[in-house]
Amino acid sequence: MTSDMPRVLVVTSTFPRWQNDTEPSFVFDLCRYLHGKGMQIDVIAPHAHGAKKQELLDGINVYRYQYFISALQTLTYSGGILANLNKNPLNFLLVPFLVFFQGLAVFRRIKTDRYQLMHAHWLIPQGCICAFINILLGRKAPSLICTSHGGDLYALNNFIFTRLKKWTIDRCAHFCVVSSAMKKVAINMGVNVDRISIMPMGVDLVNEFRPVPEIKRNDKRLIFVGRLVEKKGVSVLLEAMAQVIKTVPDAELLIVGDGPLRNKLEQKAKELGLGDHVQFLGSVPHHQLPELYSSAGIAVVPSIIDSSGDQEGLGLVIVEAIGCGCAVIASNLEAIRDIVNKETGLLAKPADSLDLAENIKKLLIDRKIQEQLSVDGRKRVMEKFDISAAGQRYYNLICLHQE
Repeated sequence: MTSDMPRVLVVTSTFPRWQNDTEPSFVFDLCRYLHGKGMQIDVIAPHAHGAKKQELLDGINVYRYQYFISALQTLTYSGGILANLNKNPLNFLLVPFLVFFQGLAVFRRIKTDRYQLMHAHWLIPQGCICAFINILLGRKAPSLICTSHGGDLYALNNFIFTRLKKWTIDRCAHFCVVSSAMKKVAINMGVNVDRISIMPMGVDLVNEFRPVPEIKRNDKRLIFVGRLVEKKGVSVLLEAMAQVIKTVPDAELLIVGDGPLRNKLEQKAKELGLGDHVQFLGSVPHHQLPELYSSAGIAVVPSIIDSSGDQEGLGLVIVEAIGCGCAVIASNLEAIRDIVNKETGLLAKPADSLDLAENIKKLLIDRKIQEQLSVDGRKRVMEKFDISAAGQRYYNLICLHQE
């Protein structure tokens, strides 16, 4: 690390708990890119049963705070805080402990080492906690930037939480969102447009998420990757599959991921007569995803706006799938259109199983369209969503706002 490089403290609730974890790695990927550019990156994340309290991962110092009895830390990971609150209302009892011990961990780290900048991922609770600590530190506080990934901006939209989110943003040196749709939401909240940047996370499309040549692609195989929660729309996908197999009886679907709706979705698949056409694989380590994507011809992202108002902030699984050579069918949501357009994928009406089924059948029947979308899609995502492009944008922003 050169002497003029900023030291950055990253505060997040989603981070790999150990090597080859099943948790999303987009925060870790960004940290590794910035570390490779010469920045010293320290990370504060929640502890999980079986994880180390402190370790060095690819040159990044990771500090994990324990917020409850180790085996009972069920508020974070495995779907995220909002999903875990919906899954089990008893998890609400853990919220004060998480807030207190996260704040204590951040305060201690800043008092121990000199940081030029803090980067909080998610407005609530990370951004809010970091903003409050900066008030306590006064002039000694590092600059703060915050990135919202979707659920924290779209959901929790009652009067109190909306005011809390706006209060947090006002105390950031800069506020980042991962899609143009989210920027509109922030502007409608009253955030100054000059203080908002569209800064999607990146995916390593050169070394990791690329077609695996040793794996034979099955053009009749569909794949879904994501948490099994309402906003992912898997129930709609199963209803669509029941229509698809009437026309394409050898079509099959892999569902990769876990979540609170898994049992209900497995039962629904049986009721729809999809037992021989759908496999639920559960969560898999992140490094195994390229092989699964490369085995399928089509990736389906059937996201919806759920009952709480939550929806996709962007949808990095789309980038991963396209990077591995899949043609993509995704819901026609505003955030998703930042990645998918008519030249790089098919857009289906959200929550419309019949329209989704028609789009799936179109690609299953016409292999040429499937191949063309695969080629055009990879060119598009390489330009904007490869980690080198996304990471460089954050590198420039951090250098601009460091204290």
